[in-house]
Amino acid sequence: MVHRSHIVYFSSLRSKATCLLLLMAFIDLSCSKALEEEPKSLLTEKAFYITASDAVLAVNAAYDHLGGGTSNSDFGGVYFNNYWVVQALTSDNGKAGHQEANTVQLSEFRHDASNQFVQDVWEDAYKTINVANIAIAKIPDIDMEEGLQSRLMGEAFFIRGLMYFELVRMFGGVPLLLNPTEDLGILSIERNTSDEVYQLIIADFKEAESRLPQKYTGADLGRATTGAASAYLAKVYLTQKDYQSVLGQCARVMEMGVFRLLDDYADVFKVANNFNDEVVFATGFTFNNDAIWETSQFNVRALPLALNRNSNSWEIPTLDAYNSYNELDRRWEVTFSTSFLESDGTVLTFEPHIFKYWDPEAEPSASSGGNDFFNMRYADVLLMYAEASNEVNGGATAEAFEAVNRIRRRARYDGTMERNVLPDLTGLDQSAFRQAVWLERRREFVWEGHRWFDLVRQGNLKERVEIAKPEVNVDESKHVLFAIPQRERDINPNLNQNPGY
Repeated sequence: MVHRSHIVYFSSLRSKATCLLLLMAFIDLSCSKALEEEPKSLLTEKAFYITASDAVLAVNAAYDHLGGGTSNSDFGGVYFNNYWVVQALTSDNGKAGHQEANTVQLSEFRHDASNQFVQDVWEDAYKTINVANIAIAKIPDIDMEEGLQSRLMGEAFFIRGLMYFELVRMFGGVPLLLNPTEDLGILSIERNTSDEVYQLIIADFKEAESRLPQKYTGADLGRATTGAASAYLAKVYLTQKDYQSVLGQCARVMEMGVFRLLDDYADVFKVANNFNDEVVFATGFTFNNDAIWETSQFNVRALPLALNRNSNSWEIPTLDAYNSYNELDRRWEVTFSTSFLESDGTVLTFEPHIFKYWDPEAEPSASSGGNDFFNMRYADVLLMYAEASNEVNGGATAEAFEAVNRIRRRARYDGTMERNVLPDLTGLDQSAFRQAVWLERRREFVWEGHRWFDLVRQGNLKERVEIAKPEVNVDESKHVLFAIPQRERDINPNLNQNPGY
C-alpha cells in the first residue's frame, strides 16, 4: 500500500533547536545526535537519491506525512485527526463532546493563536511540503526510467499543491517554501500573499495533471492521479469563484470515465471498498498495526463512549446537522446513529453520533480505524459541476440538474430499492438551485473536512453556525481565517497575524 514507508524522518518548524529533516532509509538516528554531527544542515544526500527505489521512497515519505505520520510529534499526519476535527467543530456540523480545551475553543469559536489543533495542522502541512520539496529537488538528478521519474515528480507536485491549498484556505497568505529546508533561514521568512500562494497551487496541480496517469493497479492503488489533480484544480477555481474554469476541470474528470458513484451510499464507507470507484483521492490508513498510529482516528474520536469500545465521544454532530435530513435519506441512517444493538440483545442509546466510518462487520471491536480519509469523492465533482454551471449560465442547465439529481437518486436508494424521498429537482431558478446544491453538499459530506470551507466560500458561516449553536457568536471579520499559530510567530516575528487574533 502506497502510504506506508520505512523512511525515518525528523522535521519540525517549532524552534531553533529543530531537526530540519533527516531522510534516510532503514536507519534510526536520534534528533539530538544528528544535530551534534551537523548543526547547520542535516539533509543527508550521500547515500540516498541514487536509485529509482530511492525516488519512490522519497515520494512515499510525503504520502506517509498525509496519514499515519508515525514520527510526527502529534502522533499523526495532516489528515490523521486534527484537520477534519477543526473543520467540523468550526462549522454548523460539529461540537465538542467532552471538555477538552482545544475542542471546546473551536466549537464555541473562542479559538486563538494558542490552539494546539490548529498549530498541528500548520506544522504537519509544512513538514509534508518539505518532504515534497526534497523529492522535487532530488528526483530529476536520479538516473532512472523517464516515465516513472516524471510520474513521481507529478505526485510530489500534487502533494505540495494540496498542502498549500489547505494552508491558504485556512490561514490566507502563508510563506511559500519551494526548496528543501537546509538551514535556519526559514525562521525569518515573511508571508506571501494569497494570490501568490494560489498561483503556486495552480502551477503545481497543472504539473501533476500533465504527468500523472488516469489510474493505478496493485500496490500503487491510492497514488495521486491526473483526475485527482484536475478535480483539485476545480476546487481551487471554485474557491476563487472562477466558475468557467470549474466547469472545464469537472468536465475533464467526468469525461475520463474512471470515476462513478457507487450504487449504495453505505458501500462508500466499507473498509473493503477503500479503493472504490468513487474515490478521486484519499489518505490511506490500515487495520494492520505494524506501525504506531497507522489506523485512522474516526472510531476513537467520533463513536459514542456508551459503546464501551475504543470510542470516546470527543467530537459529536450538532442536532442541526442531524435534523437537516429526511429520515428516509440513506445518508442520514449511514452517517448517524442514536442506538446500537449488542449481540446479547442489549440496546444502547445515546445522543446522535457519527457512525459513517465504522464498519462493524470488518471491525466489530472498533479498536482501530481501517477506513481511509476521503479527501475528494466523485460526488464532489458532480456537485461542483452543478454549482458552477448554474453560475455560468445564469441558471441551471439540464446537465446541472442531472448532476445533482444523480446524488439525490443515490441517496434514496436503501440498498435494495428506491425510497419515496428526494425526488429529482426540476424547475428551480438560479437562487433556489444554488441553495439546493449547497444543501446536498452538507448532507453528502458530513465529517469529511469540507463544511467550514464551504460556509466561508458561500458567505454563510455566521448565519449557519449561530442557528446550529445559538450560544456561539461568529465574527465574520475574524473567523473566516484561523490564527497564525503563536509558536510559529514566537520563532519568526515576521509572520504577521490575521485580523482579530
